[in-house]
Amino acid sequence: MGSHVLAQRNYKFENFGNRSILLNGNVTGSVDDLGATYYNPARLALIEEPVFSINAKIYQLTNLKIDNITIDGNDISTSEFDGVPSMVAGTFKLKFLEGHQFAYSLFSRNRSNLSINYNTSLIIGDEEDVPIPYNYIGSTYITNDLREYWYGVSWAKSISENFSIGASLFFSTYKYSGGLNQQYNSIDENEQVSTYTYNTSFQQKSSGFFGKIAAAWVFPKVELGVNIDIPYIEVTGDGKYKFEEYLSSIQNDDIFTFNDFRDLDSKRKYPLGIAIGAGIPIKKNKLHISTSWNAKVNEYSKIDIPELESETEEDLATVFFKEELKSIINFGMGAEIFITEKLNAYGSFSTDFSPYKNTTNLIGASNQTSDESNFETNYSHYGVGFNVSHKWANFILGTVYSRGNSGYIKPVSLPGSNEVIDAQSSKIVLNRWRFLVGIEVLFLDKTMKKHGIDKKLIIQ
Repeated sequence: MGSHVLAQRNYKFENFGNRSILLNGNVTGSVDDLGATYYNPARLALIEEPVFSINAKIYQLTNLKIDNITIDGNDISTSEFDGVPSMVAGTFKLKFLEGHQFAYSLFSRNRSNLSINYNTSLIIGDEEDVPIPYNYIGSTYITNDLREYWYGVSWAKSISENFSIGASLFFSTYKYSGGLNQQYNSIDENEQVSTYTYNTSFQQKSSGFFGKIAAAWVFPKVELGVNIDIPYIEVTGDGKYKFEEYLSSIQNDDIFTFNDFRDLDSKRKYPLGIAIGAGIPIKKNKLHISTSWNAKVNEYSKIDIPELESETEEDLATVFFKEELKSIINFGMGAEIFITEKLNAYGSFSTDFSPYKNTTNLIGASNQTSDESNFETNYSHYGVGFNVSHKWANFILGTVYSRGNSGYIKPVSLPGSNEVIDAQSSKIVLNRWRFLVGIEVLFLDKTMKKHGIDKKLIIQ
């Protein structure tokens, strides 16, 4: 099920650039690393020492828990610990465009691969049990995989000593897939066995362009910036959907349903966004403030799924894979605190409100008992870290904690039961810790300058 099932449309779930990560992306007006290609490309013309940067190594611990997901009302949870690739970026200049600054960047914009499974013990029923008067055993398996990569080039130019403009263009490749498998086996008092299998999965691919237009100002008492995200321009899109349902029943109401649709029309939409921010120097410290707004998206179909067919069933429910987004405002702040000449501390907070108005979630799209379900998940992000200076290196250490939860309607009823149980609600809770470890090697910087290369190297 994974973090990005819950956050594939939240706007501030991922951040880029070493210090920008520790400041939770609240750097629209004050970014000073190559996260500028993402947060405010105009700042590239104002950074005193352009760099080549590989994001500090990020380790991620994700815990996902779903309450009341199984037929017998149990919870399931999973944890995953892995390394997270994030960003590689560098700057360059063109001799025939003097005064212009360029940068390239490669982002792992979204990445998630997480699964949850649950197996019941043998559940002993009796005639007074609701919803089942017989013994059964069951399993639930949920999978999710999301991969999105951005490949970009950025440009910036100083218009005056305290004002610059810039732009970024990214090519995006996106692949999102998920599946739900449930199986139940039961035996009644007459030792008659029933078997039920439910399996559904989908995949959406998209490629296209994201663009950013930005401006930055630097004054003695404040740094300001504005960044405009251009709506996503889709070039190609493709979808798949598979649905299987089989029942061999003691009540002679067997089910045999198989659908496997490929090359389906699909769409991906990402709205206009505007972020503004400020960096306020306070003696040797700095306060970073930002707020962002994203426009609404009218309802559209992410994947156009044909009518389902069955060998045994009639009037199967229509499966919708729709989405509608409301306009949303997020805000946050961060502090860069001077402790000594060799030690700086960072602290930050950011909201990450869900823009979902109506949407079909992974499970809802898989077993559609109603047209849509609201799958809203609001997150809070907290970051702390340190930059430790040494004669030959800077050490960047820190952590970012994220938490969010969402409620949804449990989708699957137990076959063979006259009781409707799919109105029971479940709750999804996600906790994520990210640990940042980076080294900025200063003697390599001096060596490169000796050879006329004004760059700094961040070693992973």
